[in-house]
Amino acid sequence: MLAAVLFLATIASADVPVEKIGQVESLPEPFSSNWFWASDPVLERVSLVDFSHNRVLGSIDGGWGITVPLFPQRNSLEFYVPETHYSRGSRGERSDVVTFYDSKTLTPTAEVIIPAKRAHNALPNANASLTDDEQFLAVFNMNPAQSISIVDVINRRFIEEIATPGCSLTYAAGARRIMMFCGDGTLLFVSLKPDGSLQDKQRTEKLFDPQKDPLAEKGIRVDQTWYFVSFDGYLYAIDLDQPLDNTAAMFSEPWSLIDDAERQEQWRVGGRQFLAIHNASQEVFVLMHKGATDTHKTGGTHLWKFNLSTHHKISEHKLISPGFSFSGVPTEFGTDWIWPLNKIYNVLTGFSFQEPHARPDAIVVTQGNNPTLILGGQFSGMVAIYAASDMAFKHRVTTGNYSNLVLQLPGWGR
Repeated sequence: MLAAVLFLATIASADVPVEKIGQVESLPEPFSSNWFWASDPVLERVSLVDFSHNRVLGSIDGGWGITVPLFPQRNSLEFYVPETHYSRGSRGERSDVVTFYDSKTLTPTAEVIIPAKRAHNALPNANASLTDDEQFLAVFNMNPAQSISIVDVINRRFIEEIATPGCSLTYAAGARRIMMFCGDGTLLFVSLKPDGSLQDKQRTEKLFDPQKDPLAEKGIRVDQTWYFVSFDGYLYAIDLDQPLDNTAAMFSEPWSLIDDAERQEQWRVGGRQFLAIHNASQEVFVLMHKGATDTHKTGGTHLWKFNLSTHHKISEHKLISPGFSFSGVPTEFGTDWIWPLNKIYNVLTGFSFQEPHARPDAIVVTQGNNPTLILGGQFSGMVAIYAASDMAFKHRVTTGNYSNLVLQLPGWGR
């Protein structure tokens, strides 16, 4: 008892500065290309992380469900987040908004109310997109009818809801144009007038057979070309510069990431964000694993690197676990899957390092001269950092999240 009293008296007499509540800090400038965002559906937030210094710089609360920001490239002062809020947390009256955030302070500055219909799913991208002129934001709706809500981010107002029956997701495809995938293997292009209202909707010829080999929605855009991979590992290219009625020019012949011998060994593409492309070098990074049919959500044991122009495989690399953290606190494993630590991980989580749950299932690559590859897993709040040139493992980074379901590069500092 006496020890406790003396301890409290010591604290009371210590010269501890009084903390000021309500201070708003600003991010250092210029914004760094070593920053990335990691979305956590458990904590319902997105964390901004500096992978070079292994520190969390800040976070935003995007409301209920998965939050995925959108970053304009020509205006680094703000970014936009489609959000859903319920009056009682996970129930009650629903309201959907597009919230505007200050890029320096990460504070909300404005919001636009949109129809309470936006789609909720575990897809890493394509639930919303900015047109190339960066004036209009399209939010994909599904309730279960499909449509898109158009928001003018310059004038901060909702424009209209456009029905898109049978067609889903949104991909920027021009100054005022949105591309969508349709259930019959065609594409729908929605063009907007200068005020953001509907100009026209045009459907292409069939790009792929959704019954035999559907395309995964995880697209990567390089300049005016979108790249998508099918479930069977074929890479498709969609050239936005070509007229919509010239299917042969718009849809080049797909090429396979997997040769015949590798197919016999059951090598497959898999993960939530399994594709990344470094634009300048034309290098393609793909998460690969051995698995049966319908293991397209399984993370990668290996990473394969290709040349986008020649279609040749450059190299193969075995991957390590992104690491394990609990409540934002990391547990270091070294660089390999060692049995004793695997046993601890198995006791804590029910998963083994060798199981799909512990594998990296998301990748992004920075776009500088010395690109860095960031690999994350949805069952941990950690990511692994590699040099993209030779896939040398650098270190692990803690994001402070329970889960890293979506990885994003904001484009600031590129």
